[in-house]
Amino acid sequence: MNRCMLRTSARPFAVAVALVMGSVGAAGCSAPGETTREPSKAPPITSEPAPVPESIARYDALTKELVAALETKMPDITWSVDGPASMSLAGDGRCMLSPQSMKSSADIVDPSRNFEDLFAAADPVLEKHGFPAFDGTDPVPGGWVVTRSTDAVGATVSVRSKFPAYLDVTVPVKSASCDPKEIPAS
Repeated sequence: MNRCMLRTSARPFAVAVALVMGSVGAAGCSAPGETTREPSKAPPITSEPAPVPESIARYDALTKELVAALETKMPDITWSVDGPASMSLAGDGRCMLSPQSMKSSADIVDPSRNFEDLFAAADPVLEKHGFPAFDGTDPVPGGWVVTRSTDAVGATVSVRSKFPAYLDVTVPVKSASCDPKEIPAS
């Protein structure tokens, strides 16, 4: 057999080996048992914003229940108030309320198995309060792991983690002046 014929007949074998090795290598890139989730889609906004006192009561209760569920699921991680409630005018003219934000005592990505335990703990609470399940993380730059859920009013619950983790809610509210003084004292 001459050298040209050997090189020509060896090419299909080399291509096949490269394809098989590439497939095996790509399959090894994901961790065993790792699940892939798509971020939830926000439902259409079908409800009107509520007045500030009603909204703060409703979404503070949601935040407290989410924190309780997360602390039950991951007892080594506690949550504390990160910032007080605030209100401001959004660029589109809506008045937005941000109830107290919460901060974790540690990062939650690894302890929650890449948010799987967070989803298991939080999704029933979200459903009880009229939100769709988190059901996935959003692609964001900078190493953050973020999940969001939006209800029919346009309120959004976000959990973002890099170290530590933060739990935030933003809510459109009915307010003539959008003055933070409308927020009831806690």
